[in-house]
Amino acid sequence: MKLLSFKFDKNTAFILVGLYLSYLLGFILGEDSNGGAIMDYMGYRSIINDFILNFKNTFLNFDQYGERHSPILIIILSFFYKLNIDDYTIRLINLHLSIISIFFFYKCLLLKFSKINKNYLILISAIFFLSPTFRSLNIWPDSRIFGFHFFVISVFFYLRFTLIEKKTYLCFLNIFFLAIASYFSPNFSLFSIFFLYQFYKNFKLSKEIMLCIILNFILALPAFYYLIILDVFFLSSGEVPGHDVVNKLGIPIQYNISNKILINSSIIFFYFIPIMIIKRKLLLYDNSTNFKNTFLLFLFFLPMMLTFNYNLNFTGGGIFLHLSDFLFKNNLLFYLISFFSILIVYRLCSYNLNNFIIIIIVFLSNPQLSIYHKYYDPLIIFLVFTLLNVKLSSSFFNYKNISMIYIFYIFFLGLSFLKKFI
Repeated sequence: MKLLSFKFDKNTAFILVGLYLSYLLGFILGEDSNGGAIMDYMGYRSIINDFILNFKNTFLNFDQYGERHSPILIIILSFFYKLNIDDYTIRLINLHLSIISIFFFYKCLLLKFSKINKNYLILISAIFFLSPTFRSLNIWPDSRIFGFHFFVISVFFYLRFTLIEKKTYLCFLNIFFLAIASYFSPNFSLFSIFFLYQFYKNFKLSKEIMLCIILNFILALPAFYYLIILDVFFLSSGEVPGHDVVNKLGIPIQYNISNKILINSSIIFFYFIPIMIIKRKLLLYDNSTNFKNTFLLFLFFLPMMLTFNYNLNFTGGGIFLHLSDFLFKNNLLFYLISFFSILIVYRLCSYNLNNFIIIIIVFLSNPQLSIYHKYYDPLIIFLVFTLLNVKLSSSFFNYKNISMIYIFYIFFLGLSFLKKFI
């Protein structure tokens, strides 16, 4: 199967070169459009030095650093530093290794949309170059983006299994790369639920599904041993800006489900804006969004609105919460958008069970106190074109529609720069 045997359109080649040069320029200028990437990366320095000086002690006491990121990337960086490779070279190598996820995104699109013009698919996969999170966390290496790279590869093998050939080795490769993704960024581990469910639908209770379960368990053992037996539970050790406000308010904010549902829904809605503008039908009144269902969703939304207590001192919160506060000094606009967002999420989940499982996983995979856009960028756009069913027909793929998505991401990138000056 010749994945790359096609004629490059000149416009596609021009756009790709332009995107790559902007990516490289961002590296040269030390871009941090996501915000906080530099601070997180610089925060690794002292831990890297401790790993170099005393690996065992640092590894067994990692939770004492108040660092919620996995130690895997920090350990790898410490090896590079120990070899006297300078920081600039490490970051430059990382910048170009990150392109592998764009390549595998393209391969995923080839599998799912095999009859679509490959130039369109290349342009869609290259959207990653405009993602503030993708750019910032690859310019300033971060464990979350490393997890995302391996997650993209794991999805490729899953799609190859479901769309091309039902071979067990593809399941094993999916599980293996998802495990690597999870070791870099534990939030991706929950996607194993979705993949195992899909493998079960194909294999039922057979030797193959048992092997998949056993392989998952074996690959997870080191993490369980580290987190539970050695009691290095770094996942809950981190503190975020404004964390001291929690005690003053006297409210269990970290586990306030209202905060999670409203903010997560609004952020997911944000990334669906270009898709909804293009499709339009995603917002139209139909059987799944009739008056009865809308009323029930409002009853579901009302108590969450009344118990919502996310404080902007925690940082994060999503663009709509900040926009509401910036324009009106209250949450009324945010509540309106959140209700609309819940309708969209419900509509998406009503398409099929797979969508429902994926959305639940996305919600559960980020239990942190602060909720940032980087948790969903570029994850949501990747899921839209791979695992989620949003009913993208062949008519969706044309230069006009792809331009709409590009305009949205250019606006988002520009907004990310602008927020640093506001």
